[in-house]
Amino acid sequence: MSRSGMGESRAGPGRVPGGPALPVGRGKVDVQSVRFGKIRVAGDRIVRFVRPVVGFQSLERYAVIEDKESLPVLWMQAIGAPEVLLPVVDAGRVTGGYSVDLTDEEAKVLDLKRAADARLLVILTLNPDPSAITANLRAPIVWNTRNARAMQVVLQESSLSVSHPVGGAGGVRRSNKEVARASPDATAR
Repeated sequence: MSRSGMGESRAGPGRVPGGPALPVGRGKVDVQSVRFGKIRVAGDRIVRFVRPVVGFQSLERYAVIEDKESLPVLWMQAIGAPEVLLPVVDAGRVTGGYSVDLTDEEAKVLDLKRAADARLLVILTLNPDPSAITANLRAPIVWNTRNARAMQVVLQESSLSVSHPVGGAGGVRRSNKEVARASPDATAR
């Protein structure tokens, strides 16, 4: 099976671009987090991983948290594991033209019928020094915002880095200072 981060189009929804899509849902869920404490999250911000995040095979549900102090960084808080909190950002903020070609099987598991329903995120490795912040382009998260299913897709493209620099020149498109506020030493809420 060959899959790449960029390249030829596939059947199904096709290429998933690095831009945002909006989720749909209802209700509220209480979530415990070591960073945010006990918070209430809208039901449309709860995602279920149909293929687990590498290293967290037993964790299936995550709350997507938008904290004004650390935007554009979002947080994926594992439900039931307050210590597991993944900083993520829309892939398009890290590098232009980044996309993922899903296989028909992956699109089926996500029940993804249109690329417009997908949100493509990359996991960040944060650092108090903004120039040392990196993004994992080799294993992005594809989130079907229509049905709240997500999966981490491990790409085989050897040119994609697991530690793509986003700090310094060409960093996350908003402000390196704002990304730095998301770093581990930032004041906990």
